[in-house]
Amino acid sequence: MKVLGIDTSSEVATAALLTEEKLVAEYILNHRHTHLEKLISIIDQLLSDSDTELEELDAIAVAIGPGSFTGIRIGMACAQGLSHVHGIPLIGVNTLDALAHNLMHCGDFLCAAVDAQRGEVYSCLYRWEGADLKRFGDYEVVKAEKLARRLADLNERAVLLGDGAAVVESALPEEAKSSGKIVVAKRPFVMPRASSVAEAGLKELKRGKTFNCFNIRPFYMRKSHAEEKWEERYGKGKPGKSDH
Repeated sequence: MKVLGIDTSSEVATAALLTEEKLVAEYILNHRHTHLEKLISIIDQLLSDSDTELEELDAIAVAIGPGSFTGIRIGMACAQGLSHVHGIPLIGVNTLDALAHNLMHCGDFLCAAVDAQRGEVYSCLYRWEGADLKRFGDYEVVKAEKLARRLADLNERAVLLGDGAAVVESALPEEAKSSGKIVVAKRPFVMPRASSVAEAGLKELKRGKTFNCFNIRPFYMRKSHAEEKWEERYGKGKPGKSDH
């Protein structure tokens, strides 16, 4: 099985090709918001370098959020276009779940934290139990300070992942910082990786959980800032396109 992974839900644009035997190729660009300009060329280069045709793919796994509204749309639109033209099944992978796959089989708690702006993060807590990823609680939008206190109260080692990791770390109580129990993952693992999206997607593919270009949906945990401003000004139920 061959799975193409795509993640543009943050400032990182990344694509990867994964088979059951190995990670064939991965491209990561962690440099400003150039997803719209770069994503197609990244995928084209990735497939060219690995001598792979789109028709050989068994599925495309794409990060569906939470994260940057614009970034999610770009990644999903690209995946949907490729799926429609080439008849490739799609797999939607939650961005937080994908981050937890950056440190597979780690025995510590893993706290995925994606920057939601305004002092908040999209977050979920995980732990690997053998080959299975266990989720503790639901996905949530939470104040960084509240999440930091919650992690400190665990009194166990926890690793922060995602572009909201530094925000949560800065909000940790001093005793939690000095204990060294709450740490940010090293640079190669803290950021989104398409290889992790592809890995999570491969599991879903084996379970037969796929979508097509028409029924896959983004995972937005709240309305965009523009929509919130619209409702403040005009009220709910007025004309205007919603992401939900």
